[in-house]
Amino acid sequence: MLLILSALAATLALVSTVMVIYEKDVARSVVLAGVESVFYALVLAVFLAPDLLIAYVAIGLGLNTAILLYVLSRGERYEEG
Repeated sequence: MLLILSALAATLALVSTVMVIYEKDVARSVVLAGVESVFYALVLAVFLAPDLLIAYVAIGLGLNTAILLYVLSRGERYEEG
């Protein structure tokens, strides 16, 4: 059951990654990257890696998203082209 949950979370993270690549709205891309981090954190929780989970949530979800949203507030929201 745990392997099915981790496989589902990894698949949803992959889908989120593909959506980030094709998204034209940069703000939505940042949010989708945060969703991807949540799914990877779920995989780490299933595999009982609490040290990696804490670091990944703090950096991958929290700090990375905050920095990207700050940078986005200083520039253009939509990608050209």
